[in-house]
Amino acid sequence: MRARDRATMVLLVSSGIGAPAVACVDLFHSTADLLTACELDATADGCAPPARDAAPVPGDGAADAGVGAGPTDFCAWSSSEARQHAARACAWLGACETPLGRNAFGPCMFEALLAFDCAANPNHRATGQRRRLWDCLWQVRSCADVEACIVPAAVCSRSTASAGCDGTTRFECTDAGVRAENCALWGKTCTVDLTGTSCTGGGGALCDSGLGGCDGPSLSRLHWCAADGEDLGIDCSGNGAGRCAAFDAVDASWVACVAGSDAGPCAPTAAATCTDSGVAASCPSGNPETLDCTALLGGDATTCNAGPLAPPFDWTSPCAVMQSPCTADSCDGSVLTGCARGATFTVDCGDHVLGTGGTCRTTAAEPGATTHAMCVAR
Repeated sequence: MRARDRATMVLLVSSGIGAPAVACVDLFHSTADLLTACELDATADGCAPPARDAAPVPGDGAADAGVGAGPTDFCAWSSSEARQHAARACAWLGACETPLGRNAFGPCMFEALLAFDCAANPNHRATGQRRRLWDCLWQVRSCADVEACIVPAAVCSRSTASAGCDGTTRFECTDAGVRAENCALWGKTCTVDLTGTSCTGGGGALCDSGLGGCDGPSLSRLHWCAADGEDLGIDCSGNGAGRCAAFDAVDASWVACVAGSDAGPCAPTAAATCTDSGVAASCPSGNPETLDCTALLGGDATTCNAGPLAPPFDWTSPCAVMQSPCTADSCDGSVLTGCARGATFTVDCGDHVLGTGGTCRTTAAEPGATTHAMCVAR
């Protein structure tokens, strides 16, 4: 097998893979007032360093020990600590912004664990804007903190739209204020079409033509087009080596985010195997990589499913609970149960996450969307 890792060219590929589109908020009206590059990433070259408040940075208990000294080292956390901080971040996110898109507790937990649990996800660790967003969210203490983490400042007063995109953030202005989903948390971008906004790979015209590939700064954006024209791709700048590349085997061609691994190389293949302990091993980008499905989803080794990656760039696709899956979110008093990939994720809204007296309720965040459970912020 031979890999093609093109530094300057875009590989265009066709895909018949389908996926349900993310449900949309109210119709988008304007694309004005997008954030500048420095507003999106204050650490980019040429940007002034961000100002630091004199007040303590949000956090809780012993976790505050490293706050303020620089970016949190997620890899210093144990798996149990990573799960605790993920639950805190996702409970607050859903409570303050509603289960809009992947803000729902179950999907949020899977994404948060990918960012926080370095032992489970060693080769696609969170980087760049995605990492900074998660570093902000695990430390929040209030809905004001959540909004400061993920919502562009004064978005509703700056925009003439009731809903739309501002940078990577999809927002909706309501009588109660703004609610938002920052697509960069999931490695996605905010996309506008005639039906509204959603978090996608941002392929636009590429996917209208049924094509995909790598483009963007340093070829960091990956586009993979479903049969219905939706771009299923992700921004590779938020994980691993931070770039997208093209690969092929005897009977297939694909694009993938290059893994951060020094164990390579390996012959590229868009398939995974599973160990007896539930760890998926694959090589979609020519570098060996692993993902501990059992640690991410809980349960036993059956959480790992060997076979083709679907889509072929998605190193996480082997992780799913196929037997007796969790199919619907629920509330039991203050205890929230959320579902993702058939796995069950729980949090007590009344514990350290949202304070004594916290409650749980179910809601459909968007018209026609699946009902999800959310904590109610105090």
